[in-house]
Amino acid sequence: QPTLFLGKGKIKIGYNTSFGFYPSPSYYNGYCYIEARCADATIYIGNNNHFNNNFCIIAEHGKIKIGDNCLIGTNVSIINSDFHPISIKARHSCTQKSKDVVIGNNVFIGSNVSICKGVRIGDNAVIANGSIVFDDVETNTIVKGNPAIFYKEIYE
Repeated sequence: QPTLFLGKGKIKIGYNTSFGFYPSPSYYNGYCYIEARCADATIYIGNNNHFNNNFCIIAEHGKIKIGDNCLIGTNVSIINSDFHPISIKARHSCTQKSKDVVIGNNVFIGSNVSICKGVRIGDNAVIANGSIVFDDVETNTIVKGNPAIFYKEIYE
């Protein structure tokens, strides 16, 4: 699937990482979007990751880091900023602060998931379809819902 790489910051991608998957939904009518918006923004994507169609990653400032061996579903959004303040008078100022997002190794993120600023996701975690993640996710756990909450532990 076409993938756009934009911004003034740095984007680093490891080996054997794929963007888009045929025949998953929206392969022919969408694109993947990766933006390190400002000069101090960095996006690190590790090795052996597979991103399905129409995902979006935006680091306004700071970093977004994705570990190795992750599976990421369709229509996933990972952002490290709110982009605009809540205050009515300040909404158009674009002065919101960013907070780093760190996703561990072997993480499975289902389709239609949003991961918000400041979130850390531990190794081997699973984020269920449709979840909106505002808080950290522990290693070897499954979270689900809006807001995403603990569902159960993963035992191997």
